[in-house]
Amino acid sequence: MENTSEDKIKEIAFRLRKIRELKGLTREAFCEPMYENSEYWGMIERGEQSISLPKLLQVCEIYHIPVESLIDMNYSPQEDQQTRTEIAELLGHCHGKQLEVIKKFINDIALAL
Repeated sequence: MENTSEDKIKEIAFRLRKIRELKGLTREAFCEPMYENSEYWGMIERGEQSISLPKLLQVCEIYHIPVESLIDMNYSPQEDQQTRTEIAELLGHCHGKQLEVIKKFINDIALAL
């Protein structure tokens, strides 16, 4: 089943929220450099309000986020699930310090987005 535009907008909203949370920012702190209202931004994060292209580009510029990390026109939830399953299988072979290193690595990647 092909993703609709609405699905893609909600995925962008989800990714924006995840980035904010991974950076440890409140909505208010995240919005401050954009001079944006945090309540309005909450609507964007929940997918209740579309984000404009200029605003999306502003967010990417301020927070050094590659725009292509937010807009994936070939996104497939099924592929995500397959990847999660494969990662879980690999993690099943790891223990102790290996898991701590992997956790830090994943967190660092998420923060870099």
